Amino acid sequence: MKNMRCRIVAVVSVFILLITGCSAGGDNRSQGPGRNSSLHENSVAWNERYSLLEGQYMLALATDYNIYGCYVKDDEVLLDNIDKENYHVKETYVLQDAFSISGMAADRENNVYILDNREKSAGIWKIDANGNLQDYVNIKLEDSENADNLFLKGIYTDSTGYFYVWCEMQIPEKELVEDTVREVWHYIDRVYVKDKQFNTLFYNEIPSVSGTEVLNFQIARDGSPLFLVKDQEGVYIQEIDVAQGERKNAIRLEKSGVFFETDYASSLENIVAIDNGIIYCQNNELFEYHYDVQKVEKLLNLSSYGIFSSDILFLAKDENVIEIIGNHGESDHSEFIVFMPGETEKETLTLGVTMNVQDLEKAMAEFNRCSSDYRVELVNYFDQTGDYDKAVEQLKLDVVTGTAPDIIAVSGIDYSMFSEKGVLADLYDFLRDDKECSKDMLVQSVIKVYEDGGHLYSIAPNFQIHSMWGYGDVIGRQSGVTFEELFQILEDCGKDLNAIAGFSGDEPVLTRLCTVSMDEFIDWEKGTCNFEGDYFKKMLSFAKEYIGNYNGGTYLERIQNREVVMSVGIISSVVDYQIQKMLYGDDVVFIGYPVTEGTGTAITFSGSGIAINAKNENQKGAWEFVKFYLLHGYNGQGFPIVQEQFDQIMNNSMTEEYNTTEDGKTERNPKGSYINGDEYIWVYAATQEDVAAVQRLVESAENRFEPHWMIQNIINEEAEGYFSGQVDLDSTVKKIQNRVSLLLQESL
Repeated sequence: MKNMRCRIVAVVSVFILLITGCSAGGDNRSQGPGRNSSLHENSVAWNERYSLLEGQYMLALATDYNIYGCYVKDDEVLLDNIDKENYHVKETYVLQDAFSISGMAADRENNVYILDNREKSAGIWKIDANGNLQDYVNIKLEDSENADNLFLKGIYTDSTGYFYVWCEMQIPEKELVEDTVREVWHYIDRVYVKDKQFNTLFYNEIPSVSGTEVLNFQIARDGSPLFLVKDQEGVYIQEIDVAQGERKNAIRLEKSGVFFETDYASSLENIVAIDNGIIYCQNNELFEYHYDVQKVEKLLNLSSYGIFSSDILFLAKDENVIEIIGNHGESDHSEFIVFMPGETEKETLTLGVTMNVQDLEKAMAEFNRCSSDYRVELVNYFDQTGDYDKAVEQLKLDVVTGTAPDIIAVSGIDYSMFSEKGVLADLYDFLRDDKECSKDMLVQSVIKVYEDGGHLYSIAPNFQIHSMWGYGDVIGRQSGVTFEELFQILEDCGKDLNAIAGFSGDEPVLTRLCTVSMDEFIDWEKGTCNFEGDYFKKMLSFAKEYIGNYNGGTYLERIQNREVVMSVGIISSVVDYQIQKMLYGDDVVFIGYPVTEGTGTAITFSGSGIAINAKNENQKGAWEFVKFYLLHGYNGQGFPIVQEQFDQIMNNSMTEEYNTTEDGKTERNPKGSYINGDEYIWVYAATQEDVAAVQRLVESAENRFEPHWMIQNIINEEAEGYFSGQVDLDSTVKKIQNRVSLLLQESL
């Protein structure tokens, strides 16, 4: 039974209560292009109230007076009955032998029904309005004996006392295929209509063929059961005529924005019926759609209130009240959240992004929960433009013209081209005066790398290291090489540049080299460049001659056979260093990428780099978010930029981890592994020597690994002629010099 318990599924996307809805108007807060978050933004301000529940649930339901939460404990399926006034558990029910809890519903008398799927059968528990759990009742799903992959999606009730069981299954059908009658299996969505004694009156189904997909089944406010369906033409609703036992004519819904476009409709989450429409989540925002006016209106950005749509267990809207039950991050408790219209005392700040980024959304959600003074709202430029390149260009334009959001996600927008124009705030001004997050609390080499003319314009909580390393007896003790020195090292050991591994097959070698070295060719402060020097010519020659020379064998075999003597790549943990040490031996040496001077080891933000709009009237508030992001935004990817957190990560890497086996023995857990086919390398707790080597590598970093796509596209375009032999080297660098110079002048 223990394994069976693990199969319990909480189907939470379609809890249907008999609730009403309301419309909302347009956004009147916009001041400039960057402050328009959506054409569907409404003008209603919401006040939220969070109430912690006593347990963490996998399925939940709210009625007029109670909250019900389902969970598993000690191999038993339990259901808490929670008082909606004080949020205390009034009673806990044991759902004996429950297999797969698939939905809950409440009727108008506040009786609650819990749907359970047992193999190819189904059953229902009922909790009456007095809180009494009644005996389990098996229900029959007619004509499903030959079905496969039966999956119950939910249970619903209407005002007449009928029940509706929505399920998905695969059924066989006879079809003529190439002049032969064959049995073909199709998925269908089927709804069983049952009376108060759970007897089936009839069932209705929609096949999932030719791009057709049932998005939702619901009971409308007037009691009408209907399907919400996507097909190749868009989205339509189709009501079930209970009296006739058949579906009525479909009503096609007009496309409103991108939200009911065919390609986007499948991303709708938590679809719930309201009066003459639905509310639903998409891209972590809550929307409302009314069938009569066929218009989408945005209710609120869930991230602004510290909520993620994937964590929602229950969603309802009644007039101007929105209710949500959800699980909050890694918390071991669910919470009940109520939204009501009203002015908030918090000051609103905006965060501009070219597309949704999970680490920023998470930080924004947590900040909005913790801050008593500010709320950050997302401005997604991709949602406005529908095109990533246009989103980038619009955000850059807004930054330069001073109409950008208060905080800006600058990763990928070539902010260096305008960082010296006074449009981005110097973060050192805030770090200098903040005792909670000062400059000396951060990893010094990282922020030094990201300085521009002694100023710091962007920052992130995580970073990674980009470098080149290899056999110590080949490289020697050198750290930092020019192209000439690198070629000589390879020649001395009888190799050419193709003995260097690690350049990605889907990324041009030239792009990788320029990403490490762009600051060497461009003076961002003056807006000038120099691509006609010997160093850049050597880089182009390297990119032209490098082919990888892969002749078979695994990466480890090629290193062991000395076909490969160096590698380029990323070090994002002590484990990464340990793996390279296992591959190359204890004498592994980090030499860095070829540069004119310095170590050639580069830093990149592994999280989203953010900046503060210098034109922002509330830079103090913007800094509060940036500070929160730095102190709390480390997500385990790469190294933390906060020195105390970095030191803790280093210490943790030296701590052994153990687990107990089934026979009671204790064994070490690996910290990480390298797996390639049948080759395994297991890495355990690091030594002090390993940690010291990683610390030295971080301290030695002097370059930014930062793409500048507008410039890089010019370089790659012009280099094609040189690579194909149609244009000589001098002509190529001259064209690059002229085009990039013009681009920099236009950006001044």
